[in-house]
Amino acid sequence: MENQAEKVYVKVNQRWQRATVTGEQNGKVSVMTNDGQSFNLPKNSKYFEPIVSKEQKFAYGDVKEQLEGQYISYAKLPESVRDNLVEGKEYFHESTYISEGELKEGAKMVQMVYDRNLGSRLDVQYRRNEAVTLDKAKAYNHHFSADEFERMVDKKEFVVFQGSTNDGEVFQKLAYYEPRIQDIRTKSALSTNTYFYGEKLTAIQADALNKGQELEMVIKSKKHGIKPYLVSYSPRRESYITKNVDLAKAKNIEVHQEGKKKPRSRGMKV
Repeated sequence: MENQAEKVYVKVNQRWQRATVTGEQNGKVSVMTNDGQSFNLPKNSKYFEPIVSKEQKFAYGDVKEQLEGQYISYAKLPESVRDNLVEGKEYFHESTYISEGELKEGAKMVQMVYDRNLGSRLDVQYRRNEAVTLDKAKAYNHHFSADEFERMVDKKEFVVFQGSTNDGEVFQKLAYYEPRIQDIRTKSALSTNTYFYGEKLTAIQADALNKGQELEMVIKSKKHGIKPYLVSYSPRRESYITKNVDLAKAKNIEVHQEGKKKPRSRGMKV
């Protein structure tokens, strides 16, 4: 079997991007970027970085540069945090600084995201000094209703809403209240381009999961074959939550039977 071509990150024109290694000779590698550019560079170049896991979405060098642009020391971060950031997961950063002779505290949520026009960038959301109120609960030109606000803040639910750009582009987003920054936080909504264990979601599945519903779906694996699971989605974790259907049904039966039992009377006859 032929070896699969090595996937790497390279930095070209001030932008980190994915590339494929096409050859290697005398300490140099030949690469072709995803947009078709071919060139050679030293294998030990700081602008050449092999991809270390299938979960990786960004280069470590890219994350380092983006963080330092926000005055966050990459070197001081635990390895697990660095790994999470290159996988596109969010990180809540707290810090202290001196201003006018006083020690101040600061906090922000950071996350690497991809912009189709600008490429990779670090999304930064600063903690509010006071918890967000209904009149200030806005995102992507959408002003959240009182019902949406109550569901997010009081009921700890997430909502799906329609956002738009200033150019008129319309899209769906998911929103929830994040107490660590005392603000509404948004994440991408699921769509027919979103995968669930190797299979694209249908429009009906994506719509239901975006609305917080739990669906019965199948997962195919070589070890266990095809098995049904109850599936929901968490925008906070940006991951699916799966439950074994048989175990869930057994638990429901157990709870139902428990509810049928009549409590013993502890009263005294008078």
